[in-house]
Amino acid sequence: MIIGTAGHIDHGKTSLVEALTGVNADRLPEEKARGITIDLGFAYAPTASGSVVGFVDVPGHEKFVHTMAAGAIGMDHGLLVVAADDGLMPQTREHLRILDLLGVPQLAVAITKTDLVDAQRVSVVTQQVLDYVASTRFGEVPAFPVSVRAQQGVEALRDALFALALPQVSEAPTYFRLAIDRVFVVKGMGVAVTGAVIAGRVAVGDRVRLAHAGFDARVRSIHAQNQSAQLAGVGERCGIVLSGVELEHVSRGDWLVAPELALQSARADCLITVPHDAERGLKDGELVLLHHGCQQVAARLILLNRGQVGAGEEAWAQIVLDRPLALCWHDRLVLRDASARHTLAGALVMDLAPPVRGRKKLERFDVLSRLRERDPVQALTSLMEHARVPLDLTHWAAAMNRSSHELLQGLAPHLAIQLQNGTHDLILGAAAQDELSSRVQACLDAFHISDPDEPGLAHERLRRMAVPELDASVFKAWLAVQVTAGVFALTGNFIHAVGHKVELSGPERILWERALPKLLDAGFDPPWVRDVAALVGANDEEIRLLFKKQARTSALTQLVKDLFYPDATMVRMADMIRETVAEQGFVSVVSFRDKLGIGRKRAIQILECFDRVGLTRRLVSLGRSSRVTEKDHRILRNASLYLASR
Repeated sequence: MIIGTAGHIDHGKTSLVEALTGVNADRLPEEKARGITIDLGFAYAPTASGSVVGFVDVPGHEKFVHTMAAGAIGMDHGLLVVAADDGLMPQTREHLRILDLLGVPQLAVAITKTDLVDAQRVSVVTQQVLDYVASTRFGEVPAFPVSVRAQQGVEALRDALFALALPQVSEAPTYFRLAIDRVFVVKGMGVAVTGAVIAGRVAVGDRVRLAHAGFDARVRSIHAQNQSAQLAGVGERCGIVLSGVELEHVSRGDWLVAPELALQSARADCLITVPHDAERGLKDGELVLLHHGCQQVAARLILLNRGQVGAGEEAWAQIVLDRPLALCWHDRLVLRDASARHTLAGALVMDLAPPVRGRKKLERFDVLSRLRERDPVQALTSLMEHARVPLDLTHWAAAMNRSSHELLQGLAPHLAIQLQNGTHDLILGAAAQDELSSRVQACLDAFHISDPDEPGLAHERLRRMAVPELDASVFKAWLAVQVTAGVFALTGNFIHAVGHKVELSGPERILWERALPKLLDAGFDPPWVRDVAALVGANDEEIRLLFKKQARTSALTQLVKDLFYPDATMVRMADMIRETVAEQGFVSVVSFRDKLGIGRKRAIQILECFDRVGLTRRLVSLGRSSRVTEKDHRILRNASLYLASR
């Protein structure tokens, strides 16, 4: 359990923490000399149950509001401290606003310095504070009048705080995240960082990553809730000694995360919420200071569904960051004005890879509304059921800090198709599958009507005609699944509707039956178009058009202009290449020429053709003079091409 203070300067936050724990959280000499808190302070106290409660003491001065916002990350419970002699003050309101915007789940109020005023003043201030808190998300909260100097009410407050239980979360993020708020060197050990664990857990020996710096490290030791530990998890503050990094690699504000969370975002679509008591609203295009954990970066606000947003209102916005951050879905951000004087709004992160074009379309707001769902499986299910293109599950798993496998288990009942695109898993709902299938089918049907003599369309041409908005690699992966399932057919490199065939006319069929044997009988050195025409008594153009038509169906392969090889001959030559590579590890022009018994020029033409189609890959290395070729041979690239059973 992590409890954090909040409140105006000189309202007794540090003294109250010391009274509750016995620890003075001011650690800097300047803090002790001036009597004010400048940086975050930490104190710990054991409870009767054997657990340890951690306290985060934040500075109350207006110049250090950014430090207070850093301390609020990871708080499980807020303790709003208000002095009875002062009552509500500017930083009281601002600190409470930050706790509200950052989603701190629980709050209690401590009315301090009650020994300086009479009972009526305590009652008036208490009611004033409770009324103000009631107007926020926290609603009704308990209040405790205390006097540290007179030791009145401290025990009751301690009992209430130490009895608190962590809120139970039914569906929690998977991987480890810690917002670094201190960095120092432990002599003889290494670089140490401290912060609140806001997701997952970490153990000694785990590999972790400094998100912004981009360095990997190993966890050497852990100090959780002021005790040596082997493991630390959500609800704990911990110090971690790292191995494998230098001090200059680590800075306050960076995030220590699991290796699975390598995603960095330079822009994000968010839900902006302006508090009801904000000093002013926000305008489209405004520059703001954005707080994420202990980081503070400049950002530009692009309002998507309105020109400005006023107090008590919400709006969709795209935030363009000055530098990439390690954000996650549903992270909470605080937005302050560029001069760092006022807290203007909070932001709930929705999409870490938002579009730039079309970001203000109505359908985009529908997507963002679905991402407001608190449960990640339900949010993705809703997206998938209404999307018209595949969703990148690998991206969303990283963005949501969830395991792809666990998400897939929850999504399985709603899946129509699962694809693999490189290292990324893609998922489609029924709507996306039906939409893609119908568009591609309609495109193929129209093409077959207009060009019946063509075997079909190449992948990229079909994509541009049917679904130009879909990524080429994604479309190819989807199409491969459709062909395997028999939805569409593939002949050579051409996609076509099932049942479509390029039919030869009567005269063409007769001419083909006469010409094909001439090509087959010649073995590895078939005649040119003009020679075939002479042998069968046809003109050159008739044979040329016939052979090109058959090449589109993969019955022939065109080597160079007017030179065609039958598929059966190509299979025989491919088998020879496979045999040679199996024996020697490669095939050279000379060995291939000798095996086929043909000239060197023709052997080169055949091998270059196999290079083009992807059966082989040419490897060339030059001697020291860079003028003499030392090695020139082929290895297999895709041995499954030109198999006899195809």
